[in-house]
Amino acid sequence: MKTMTKLLVIPVVLLVAISWKAISDESGTPEKDDIFEEGINVKEYSLTGANIMTFGPDNVLFVGDSKSAVVYAFETKVTELKDPTPYNFFGVDKKIAGKLGANPSDILIQDMKVHPLSQEAYISFKRGHGPDDKSFIAIVSPKDGSIGFLNVRKAKQSKVTVSDPVTATPNLWRDIPASTLNITDMDFHKGNLYVAGLTNGEFASTMRVIPFPFNKKQSKVGSIEMYHAVHTQMETRAPVRAMLFEELDGVETLVAAYTCTPLVTMPASAVKEGNHVKAKTIAELGYGNVPIDMITFVAQELDGSYDKKLLITNKYRSASLISIKDLAEANKGAGLSGFSRGPEGVAIFPVPLSGVMHIDNQNQMMLSVLRRNMDTGTVDLLSKLKGSYFRLSDFVNEYDFADYQYTEGGEIWKDYHQMARPLEGF
Repeated sequence: MKTMTKLLVIPVVLLVAISWKAISDESGTPEKDDIFEEGINVKEYSLTGANIMTFGPDNVLFVGDSKSAVVYAFETKVTELKDPTPYNFFGVDKKIAGKLGANPSDILIQDMKVHPLSQEAYISFKRGHGPDDKSFIAIVSPKDGSIGFLNVRKAKQSKVTVSDPVTATPNLWRDIPASTLNITDMDFHKGNLYVAGLTNGEFASTMRVIPFPFNKKQSKVGSIEMYHAVHTQMETRAPVRAMLFEELDGVETLVAAYTCTPLVTMPASAVKEGNHVKAKTIAELGYGNVPIDMITFVAQELDGSYDKKLLITNKYRSASLISIKDLAEANKGAGLSGFSRGPEGVAIFPVPLSGVMHIDNQNQMMLSVLRRNMDTGTVDLLSKLKGSYFRLSDFVNEYDFADYQYTEGGEIWKDYHQMARPLEGF
């Protein structure tokens, strides 16, 4: 904890705000219907869809649009923020809605990623519930909570259409077009953008490998097969929901999670053109669940040591925290077989990240979290300390009474509480 405290005294490096302002359509004065309340031109700031994002080399923002089966690469120009400045922004959905002249219920958040230099939160969302309603990308500053929008027309960009997307319109559960699963996650690794999702024809899970800068070349894995312990069968249809690359015992490995909730590994070298990949199911995180985000980071333990962690947030379960050392050990085995409802296969520490819509690394100390407030229903943008994974101000308990005395051996909590309170705005 003392190491964390030292991080707080790093001199503040002021973040130069990016100026986002509306510019009239090149064809002349825009129609009134094309302008939101604060003068934002729909044509300059909107995309057909923006459901998945990730950052790549030189701070390029990749934006996946499942509806159009397109991946955009937007150049971002920011100034680095070195100070670990926390987010304490309640009702971010209300403020975004207010800037667009919309109701908060019409702001459908798709994804959130934190800029690796500026620590700004990039939030992709759809304005409205209709199939043709547009998507936007809001940019939130940790310094003052100010909100701007990415001008997708002005930003330097390139794009690529993913190969063999789902073009027919079979619906899942009556109202969910299969095309919404064309792109389910993306990760950049060693010169290539890996795009998970569905492919046309066989309606099967696939992985597209796209060199960047985009050069019209892309390869596609023939299919991905994995054993689903809850379903007790090999599966090739369901797409990867969350993934990342991690080195396990010196081998570059793709780690991926599926719905309901197998955790699998596959050597990065196997993910190549036309190859049939048989992933190893090393863990079952628990049935009746959908993984949302997957990130890695180094966190401080209670004894002062440091350990690299894999964190998987879930829609219907507590977040799963896994030591990379335990993940590597599980990967040495043959993988799961037979029936299991989980958790099984690797040691999982459940952490209190209920209601989290999206999460990302913010800086060395903190995670940025988009969370649905269980009391107010609003969407809050908050920071949480790595190692604790909760906010002290979410609770009223024994510690909060003025006459509370820390017991012998409880000084570690005192140090943490003294650090957490100002970070949470108290």
